[in-house]
Amino acid sequence: MLMQFVRDLQSGDIQSAFIVLIGYGIAIILGISLHEFAHALVAYWGGDRSVRDKGYLSLDPTRYIDPVFSLLIPAIVLMMGGFPLPGAAVQINTAALRSERWNAYVSAAGPAMNFILFLLLAAPLHPVAGLVDPYAATQPTWVYFLGAMAMLNFVVTVFNLIPIPPLDGFGIIEHTFDYETRWKLHQPQVVWACFAGLMLFLFTIPGSMRPFVFMLEQVCGALGLPIHLLLAGYGVVLFNESP
Repeated sequence: MLMQFVRDLQSGDIQSAFIVLIGYGIAIILGISLHEFAHALVAYWGGDRSVRDKGYLSLDPTRYIDPVFSLLIPAIVLMMGGFPLPGAAVQINTAALRSERWNAYVSAAGPAMNFILFLLLAAPLHPVAGLVDPYAATQPTWVYFLGAMAMLNFVVTVFNLIPIPPLDGFGIIEHTFDYETRWKLHQPQVVWACFAGLMLFLFTIPGSMRPFVFMLEQVCGALGLPIHLLLAGYGVVLFNESP
């Protein structure tokens, strides 16, 4: 979508460019806010009342959005041809949770919310809904937009479930490690090394995103969703490719 924004600016179609950019920004902010809200809500249920005092239960995007990790870095990655993976975080008082298992529930809540968003965004494209002809050569813009945003939320779901720090997947299994191992894995240099290594792998190794597409194929096949509309939407909306 940012590639479309750049091309529209170059062609002089400023109005179209900003409509595209605003749509992308709203979708990203909504996804981040709901992801982090889910973390905070489950933490509140688990005993951490501090999330309410910090304003995390208000759905106020300013409580979650980080200008660098939520917007700038994903924008740069997208313009370089990669997959934008926005980041943010809520501060959870894990000591206030009723048990270590609640920390796992809190971690799982974010990816679960992204998967729910994937289902909601993809639902209008399902043949049963009768809103779209999945075999039409071209589709309305809203179809491509929903397809792109659905795919983005699916990839964010799977990406966050990778079990390395600082991702949610690690938080889900963290309680199974002994205290010393957990302490070592929470050291900043270890966290940054793990994350940087993962990013390097995903953006430099050819075919590194294929497992994400494979899992998307399996889920879409099981649910009867037209995966080609999601893939087409991703290409059309984010990279201005021909459908």
